[in-house]
Amino acid sequence: MKNLKRVFSFKPHYHFFPITGWINDPNGLIYWKGMYHMFYQYNPKSPSWGHIHWGHAVSKDLVHWFHLPVALYPKDERSGIFSGSAVEDNGKLKVIYTFFRDPEYHKSIKEVQYLAESSDGINFQEYSNNPIISTPPESEVYAFRDPKVRRSEKGSWEMVLGSGKNGNGRVLFYTSTDLINWHYRGVLFEGDFAQVFECPDLISMGRKEVLIYSACTPKVNGTFFVMGTVWDNKLIAENFGMLDVGHDYYAAQTFFGTERKIVIAWMQNPSNCSYPTQQEGWNGLMAIPRELHVENNELKIRPVEEVKQLRINEIVTEVNTKRKKSYDLNIEHNSYEIVCDFSPDVYLRLHNTWGESVEISTNNSILKVDTRRSGVSEGTIRKVEFKNERQNHLRVFVDSCSIEIFLNESIVCSFRIHPEYVYNILEFEGGSLHVYKLENIWLPN
Repeated sequence: MKNLKRVFSFKPHYHFFPITGWINDPNGLIYWKGMYHMFYQYNPKSPSWGHIHWGHAVSKDLVHWFHLPVALYPKDERSGIFSGSAVEDNGKLKVIYTFFRDPEYHKSIKEVQYLAESSDGINFQEYSNNPIISTPPESEVYAFRDPKVRRSEKGSWEMVLGSGKNGNGRVLFYTSTDLINWHYRGVLFEGDFAQVFECPDLISMGRKEVLIYSACTPKVNGTFFVMGTVWDNKLIAENFGMLDVGHDYYAAQTFFGTERKIVIAWMQNPSNCSYPTQQEGWNGLMAIPRELHVENNELKIRPVEEVKQLRINEIVTEVNTKRKKSYDLNIEHNSYEIVCDFSPDVYLRLHNTWGESVEISTNNSILKVDTRRSGVSEGTIRKVEFKNERQNHLRVFVDSCSIEIFLNESIVCSFRIHPEYVYNILEFEGGSLHVYKLENIWLPN
């Protein structure tokens, strides 16, 4: 075996991250004029949250991203440009977002909704009569932020807003004909397991409506969904769950402007804002884009097809094995994809001679992921029940500071990990196996 090389940077190879500074929620996701635009919460001055701008990046294929100039700036150190969305209207790209005023310095309402527009997708002009929504619909509202706008079937506009009141998380519902004058229609959805629901997103999938939202609860922080129908401006739930059952997946949003339901999320836990990457001057990254679809009234999720472009070459091929085998991976970086088909159970252990490891296994229809020894940051164990198929399909994406696990397009687990050395040994038992070395999108071809 080759001498084990130490990882000198946690910078990802194929995930989006800031060159410098802090990022969190993806904002304003839109496919416009042949490009995927992703805006995001951004602090260019520090790898910590604060003084939030809207950063901006574009991609032709959802895989290779290019940084563009900052799109929206806060007015001063005591304000911020919080989360929001983007739409196309009369040939222009329009963004609707929360403008934040720190209540420590401002007596006015801390969160109001703003509008800005652009003809070229890069330079934005604020609407002269902002805010377009100046007050919450009720008093004693805990939060009032993160507008997500979509076009209704009748051609008008609909907005969902994150909020909370009396200890319950809420999603508020608004309508408009011009993106300027908004009419409050009521509480679309409410729950008592979190004080506030953040970053809501209402999407139509066939005859079903799916509400995606994020929340911090006493048991778990993450992104949730509710599937059902909207009747009298209220969502009648038929099915619900988590979009990702891992430890690090928050503020998921879908793209406007495409029939595909493509979702991107911040791959970080909001309860932990301190990561080893801060020593490198950056903090935060986005999960790989995923596509949603409905099958038998179940919400399915898979990596977008475009991520297969990342495959450089196949470094392990195993047609079928029922006994445990060990493979030396001919790699220099934690940048690879594992694909396997198995029945009924599987065992995977990624590790190195320095004792760093991630274990993935199934037993009695329980998926178990153990990242406690994954590297220099604290890990966790996740266990989740899944439907054991006649043939199960597993995909695992390993990068310098993350791992994402997809099982049967039904269960997804995302984790931040920070190994100091390359996981260049793979133990496997359970079926067929393919391992692909993946491209570094940040290096010139």
